[in-house]
Amino acid sequence: MKRWMILLFAIVALAVIGGAGYWGYRSQQTAVPATPIAPVTIAATRGDVQRTVTAPGQLVGTQQQMLGMDVSGRLIELNVRPGTAVAAGDVIARIEPTPYQNALDMAQIELAQAQEALARQLAEAELTAANSEAQVGAAQAQFPQLTAAEVNLNLAREAEARAENEYNKALDRHWEPAEVVEAYRLEWQHAIANRQIAESEYNAVLNQRWAVGQQVAAQQTELDRARLAVDYLRASGVDPLLETAVSQAEANLAATMLTAPFDGVVLDVLVTAGEAVGAGTNLVLLADPSLGEVRTTVIEEDLADVQIGQPAELFFDARPDLAVQGTVARLVPQRVIGEARPLYHVYITIDERLPEGVFSGMTVDASIIVDEVLDTVRLPRTLLRPRSDGTAVVHLWQNGQRVEQEVVVGLRGDVFMAIKSGLQPGDEVVGE
Repeated sequence: MKRWMILLFAIVALAVIGGAGYWGYRSQQTAVPATPIAPVTIAATRGDVQRTVTAPGQLVGTQQQMLGMDVSGRLIELNVRPGTAVAAGDVIARIEPTPYQNALDMAQIELAQAQEALARQLAEAELTAANSEAQVGAAQAQFPQLTAAEVNLNLAREAEARAENEYNKALDRHWEPAEVVEAYRLEWQHAIANRQIAESEYNAVLNQRWAVGQQVAAQQTELDRARLAVDYLRASGVDPLLETAVSQAEANLAATMLTAPFDGVVLDVLVTAGEAVGAGTNLVLLADPSLGEVRTTVIEEDLADVQIGQPAELFFDARPDLAVQGTVARLVPQRVIGEARPLYHVYITIDERLPEGVFSGMTVDASIIVDEVLDTVRLPRTLLRPRSDGTAVVHLWQNGQRVEQEVVVGLRGDVFMAIKSGLQPGDEVVGE
């Protein structure tokens, strides 16, 4: 017990001596002024400032098509189910083709028969035209020439005129013997007879020419008729209704097979194999899941800021890792029915194909950029309280001191405000 008490007194003594020494040392030190504590600051940066409108919505498909048959019949083949992926041209369904094949065969037979009949008629008409043309040529070859008969007639008339002239001269010469005068008269009479013969021959040629001309005219008429018949047959062809019937039968036969018009996925199947379907009956709903747009709703206070062509960023709940770019495409100037708040539809097109894992019907949050300033000096908007004239006062931390600075504010974005003047990138603004 005595040893314990000695140890306790020793410890207390050492504490007293140490405390005295410490206070003696502190009393000999020179007083140093306190260093100001630096406040929390935020540096001005350079970047983009955006003002956006938030528009929640839903992804809707832009290429969906209800497919059906254009002809009626029994469905003998159905190759798809909901979720089946198909490529353009793949056979989706088929109905019994036999009745349509029979109809096509009959239409083709009737058309072939009509074409054969037309070919025979055309050949006969062409043969008739060729014969008529040959007859016209033969008749024209018989056409007599007037040249020789006309020359002979002219010569006979000249000879008659000379003989008459010589006879008259002989009559005027009283000294001519009577037998000489008679000889001139006989020569004149002979010339008259020759002229009459030449006229008869000429008239006969004229009559022959007229007869041949009538024959040529008649043959030419027949030729014209034959040629008109050929032209008519060539121009008219077979009955166009027969060709139309073949085309329609071919289309009906082709319509017994339903093919995919584009690459896509079957969303719904409305019939079953073996069922009788009518023309126009809907069979399958097909969609291209890689194509879509976003139908959003915007409150009336923000609608005035939204314009066609504005960019937008799209965020999908199903893929929070994605930010897809879009563009405002359409505004519907009609209030959405059934909503308590005044909302309006805004459609946003997507600039690329939909990413994997994103499908029609999924929820989307759109951020429509309604105003933007690029590459500007900016501060977080929580640091500024702009006045009505667009100016604001901030405090800079420079050389360990607060410095008051007036700035001119530009666009007031969602997160940042643009600084038109008064700050440089890197300036430290007091954030308290």
